[in-house]
Amino acid sequence: MDKTDLNTATATASSEIELFALTDVRLLDGPFKHAMDVNLEHLLKFDPDRLLAPFLTDAGLEPKAEKYPNWESSGLDGHTAGHYLSALAITYAATGNEECKQRLDYMVSELARCQEAHGNGYVGGIPNGKQMWDEIAAGDIRTSGFGLNDRWVPWYNLHKTFAGLRDAYLIGGNEQAKEVLIKLADWCGKLVSGLSDAQVQDMLRAEHGGMNEVLADVGAITGNKKYIELASRFNHRAILEPLVQQRDELNGLHANTQVPKVVGFERIAHLTHNNAYHRAARFFWECVTQHRTLAFGGNSISEHFPSPNQSIRWIESREGPETCNTYNMLRLSEQLFCAEPEARYADFYERAMLNHILSTQHPEHGGYVYFTPARPRHYRVYSQPEQAFWCCVGTGMENHGKYGEFIYAHSDDSLWVNLFVASELTWKDKGLTLTQETQFPDEPSTKLVLNLEEPRQFALKIRHPSWASADGFSITISGETVQIDSRPGSYVAVDREWHDGDVVDVQLPMHISVEPLPYMDEYVALMYGPVMLAAPTSTEDMTDLLAGSGRMDHVAHGALLALDQAPMLVAEADQLPVLIKPVPGESLTFDASEAIEPDTFDSLKLEPFFRLHDHRYMMYWRSVDPQAYQEVVKQLAEVEQQRLRLDRATVDRVVPGEQQPETEHNFKGEYSEAGVWQDRRFRHAHGWFSYDLNSKGNDTLDLMVTYFGSDRREFEILINGVRLESVSLSAPQPGEFLDVRYPIPAAFVNKAQDSMLTVRFQARPGSMAGGIFDVRLLDRQALEE
Repeated sequence: MDKTDLNTATATASSEIELFALTDVRLLDGPFKHAMDVNLEHLLKFDPDRLLAPFLTDAGLEPKAEKYPNWESSGLDGHTAGHYLSALAITYAATGNEECKQRLDYMVSELARCQEAHGNGYVGGIPNGKQMWDEIAAGDIRTSGFGLNDRWVPWYNLHKTFAGLRDAYLIGGNEQAKEVLIKLADWCGKLVSGLSDAQVQDMLRAEHGGMNEVLADVGAITGNKKYIELASRFNHRAILEPLVQQRDELNGLHANTQVPKVVGFERIAHLTHNNAYHRAARFFWECVTQHRTLAFGGNSISEHFPSPNQSIRWIESREGPETCNTYNMLRLSEQLFCAEPEARYADFYERAMLNHILSTQHPEHGGYVYFTPARPRHYRVYSQPEQAFWCCVGTGMENHGKYGEFIYAHSDDSLWVNLFVASELTWKDKGLTLTQETQFPDEPSTKLVLNLEEPRQFALKIRHPSWASADGFSITISGETVQIDSRPGSYVAVDREWHDGDVVDVQLPMHISVEPLPYMDEYVALMYGPVMLAAPTSTEDMTDLLAGSGRMDHVAHGALLALDQAPMLVAEADQLPVLIKPVPGESLTFDASEAIEPDTFDSLKLEPFFRLHDHRYMMYWRSVDPQAYQEVVKQLAEVEQQRLRLDRATVDRVVPGEQQPETEHNFKGEYSEAGVWQDRRFRHAHGWFSYDLNSKGNDTLDLMVTYFGSDRREFEILINGVRLESVSLSAPQPGEFLDVRYPIPAAFVNKAQDSMLTVRFQARPGSMAGGIFDVRLLDRQALEE
């Protein structure tokens, strides 16, 4: 977002520290400009009329093209169009590309036409939206799973339209978008005007994106406080109140559901000077970045925040950190930095942007990544423009156009250099053009060339990164060394009268460091300065490297390779940095053969993760003392054999209480709720709940269900309406989880339509169904092999 325009749009907001508009920063040749250029080409492969089709359909107008497949035809119809508006505005501002501007203006005009057809200020692509919103306005609010009134996260969906219109106006300069946005906000205000606060809070249990933020933005744009008050109604108190009290209650929560809410808390804090909200947002940022974030800057496992004793799941799972989470954490970091310009926000921003965001775009075809597994020797899959419409496709469209957003910041008398990215800044108010010439991170330095219309007095604040040692970090101005007293993780302020032609050289010493996995010191990542180093290992069995339009094609479904057979770092911990040696003549390439076992992996080379594509890879390594190596391999082998056998035998699986698995498996239920127990998600019901699982025609199946052994419950398990089992739990294994297998008669599969089995858990009178912690269809023969 163009923070400068937004922050100055209301007199109630402080504008002491601001980011520059994207139009003021131009990227120069380097990895970020390459990514932006590839992204521009990728954006133009999408058809605006296909993205608009859900909006025209819902408005009763004739679509000009068929809507897209995948999530755009699975209940989140229209969500991508909002991201696309933002991406077009961002890319137009960053590059001046006129086709982006033309597409932006066309899409806004079509949305305005849809809004006029609705006649009440509404515009959205949610299927049968009018019926659902009428129900909500009447107080008929039904939250189940992650949905609302039998729709898949409709407020989340609509938030993308709000945000796209906001960005079309503030960044893309489209005045019509402002009109459509304000009318949509007025519709929203009228919709919830008859709801009690309790009803609104009940509604907010379903994922709703950053509705509080965009409504606050409307308040900033218009200067009308009624929109700030409306935004505050969309503050989810179940998340806000513990954070205000500095309580970390994030374990087990769906991660990216929470981050946009907190961005909204900070936005409202800025506009209303609410310090409690600001402290809440800062505490959340600390909880996530310090305790739930991997070395490359991403967070979450299978989209959820793990507890400390779940850290091993990062190593075991296919589904590592989600790109959307980091997109939103960077937005939060920007806002927190503007409130308090501390280097820690920029340190995190650099790490996450360089290692995660940059790596999630394929550098040739431009496809986007959803999950980045940390599992040794797994891989990532990429989207295709006509098939995949995941949330991370939407945020991906935006990510690679906004690299210029946080490089610089300013107040009236100071200029911050946050990131070392080749770029040119125009500070119009000061008559300054600053050119940053750098090959960073390939070279550990940057040069700032100042061109001024006349001499100017201001403080140039250059980040001294946390990874750069104090004795090697240095600054010279036109060849003269500046005497600085600086420490890593701070800013060096050079306050002087600057003249045309001044040249500032900054030396940024980089070294190898070892970072453990959160709460698991035995797994480590290797860093060179802020750059995560990884090793490409092989290319076998990378199923669907280019994802299709299947519901869960964003997951890398290829075989898991055994952890005990993965390369390990075998050395005393304090010797590891010494054993990682640069390869002569190859930029940012390192040899770790002296530390790697077994010897069959001696040829592995370490390189920046952001350059590693189309390969299985090593990101986190098991670090072992030489004396313990053989015993560790033996222990891992025993565990891995059983785990991989179960994975190979799994025909289909749903994890109750997790959004994507439940949505993928057509969750339905009555009087059902999800929760977390001993760090595992579950679902139970006083009524019933069901999932559709695909047998894939296999008629030698078991249904495996995971329970908690202390529960006392009575319920039925039915498949396609026929009872499979009557379950009576009488605390069979107190304090432990247990897996129970139920053979499924072949006749159930043979009679199933399209091989789909609807598995239903139904409570008996006076009891409950569940809690259910895991549900799998297992190939009985494969399990016994």
